[in-house]
Amino acid sequence: MKKIIAALGISLSMALPVSAAKLIPTQPTVKSHSLAAMGCMILRECTEGVELLTASHPALEDKDFDLFREEIVSILNAMEKVNVPIYIAQTRYFTPRTVGLYKPDYNRLFVNEELLKDPREFLGTLRHEGWHVVQDCMGGGIKTSFMAQVHQDSEIPLWIMKATRLTYGSMGMSRSIPWEADANTAEETINTTAKHLEMCATGPLWEQVRPTPMTMEWLIGCGWMKPQEGLYPYYPNKKSEYCVEGKY
Repeated sequence: MKKIIAALGISLSMALPVSAAKLIPTQPTVKSHSLAAMGCMILRECTEGVELLTASHPALEDKDFDLFREEIVSILNAMEKVNVPIYIAQTRYFTPRTVGLYKPDYNRLFVNEELLKDPREFLGTLRHEGWHVVQDCMGGGIKTSFMAQVHQDSEIPLWIMKATRLTYGSMGMSRSIPWEADANTAEETINTTAKHLEMCATGPLWEQVRPTPMTMEWLIGCGWMKPQEGLYPYYPNKKSEYCVEGKY
């Protein structure tokens, strides 16, 4: 009987690790620096080497961040108020030339951990990607997936517009130019992103900042703004699936 029990104990001890291994969730295997890797990260199916960034993150305590910490913390705190988490992720999850990204469909922002080595670039990326969140706010609020240009065309410096056209045109992404030139403008100005994120947290951004003509047309078409007296008539948006129920 003891031999039988002993044998049973051995068989159980051999089987348990296998069963336990099956209970441990594993993430998909994706090629590094690929669109698949980036998509896996965005969907939160790949979480190894991806961590939440908050104002109390140890990396921000480094003395190299002293000149930039105040604005970085302001952006992080404002992002928390609008319920958009920021993640620091390993380089393998980003395609070449990508250092940060925001996805309005999921309201998640990701930054390449390599930028922690350069606080100035890190802040610049937070300003830029954080501005895409501001654009999301202007497009009907965080709950929508539409991003709208915030700066008026006249507020975007000519040199920024030229540089943006050159960069995104060469990548075959010309349609992104208005949004990226808008974000590049915010990237070059102190505290602009943090200020507008705080405004997003308090109420509709289009009630605090005058929208561009095209954005105004969009907001009225979605029912977020009243038709403006004396202007040409507005009609419901053709892409109504991007709207959520408005006030008007």
